[in-house]
Amino acid sequence: MADRSSRLRLALLRLLADYRRQLAALLPLRQLLKGSVYELQTRCGKPSCHCAAPDGALHATTVLSWSHHGRTRLRSIPAGQRARWRRLTENYRRFRQARAALVKLHRQILWAVNRLEKTLLLPPPPAARQRRK
Repeated sequence: MADRSSRLRLALLRLLADYRRQLAALLPLRQLLKGSVYELQTRCGKPSCHCAAPDGALHATTVLSWSHHGRTRLRSIPAGQRARWRRLTENYRRFRQARAALVKLHRQILWAVNRLEKTLLLPPPPAARQRRK
C-alpha cells in the first residue's frame, strides 16, 4: 500500500510539472484571433479578364477565414497586416492546444488524486466490545 501511494504521489508530481508547462505556454499569449489566414485564388467572372481563359492566371488575395454561428466568413487582409494576422491566428491555435492539454491533464490529476485517496483511506475501527454487568 505504501509503495502504491508513493507511485501515485510521483505521478501527481509529474502531472503537476506538465500542467505548469502547459500553463506557461498559454499565459504569455496576449491577443488571439480565431480563424486561418491563407491565399485565395479565384476567377472574377469578367469574360474579358485574363482569368477567364482555362489556363489563365487566377486572382490571388490573402484572406482571413473564420466560422461565426455555423457559417464561414471571409475577410480580405491588407498586405501590411498579413504577418500580424497570421501571428494572431497562430496564437489562437497554440492557446486552444494548450487549453486542451490542460483539460486532459486535469482529468488525469483528478483520477490520480482519487486513487491516492482510496489507497490512503483506512477502514473504520471495529466496534468496541461492550462489558457485561
